[in-house]
Amino acid sequence: MDFSLEDLDRIRVRVGMGTKSLRQMSDTQFTAWLRAQGARGDIGIIKIRPGELQIPIEERVRVLNDLQQSGFYIPNIMGEPRESPEVNRARIQSALEHLNAAREHLEDVSAAVSELGELDPRVNMRASTHGLIELTDLLQGAFQHALRTSVRDHQR
Repeated sequence: MDFSLEDLDRIRVRVGMGTKSLRQMSDTQFTAWLRAQGARGDIGIIKIRPGELQIPIEERVRVLNDLQQSGFYIPNIMGEPRESPEVNRARIQSALEHLNAAREHLEDVSAAVSELGELDPRVNMRASTHGLIELTDLLQGAFQHALRTSVRDHQR
């Protein structure tokens, strides 16, 4: 079954302490949710104005359909579970520890940028550090998901 725009209102997922429909989520929340599910791929964005990007709502539908057609599984939303490949839990845990340390360092860098200001007009330092922290959060979610998934698969 293909997804439609109406499905974005119907499908509700956990966001923070509550739930939101896939349509209500911000672009960042939608992307983070997909990454936390273990999804990988491309999402089309449009430039609204300098420094402001947006994911068209139709692109969310396209991404869900592409994931489903590829056999991707999101519990209670799409697909059928597949056998998971063998996971090197120690390697994942090690990478997660490095990400946690990197995030702490990036917060220090962000604080320094806030204190010192933009040092180089060629680099938007505030936006760049914010983006790096957000990317680190997405990666942490992906690694945590891999650890949770490998525990469930191991318990079967």
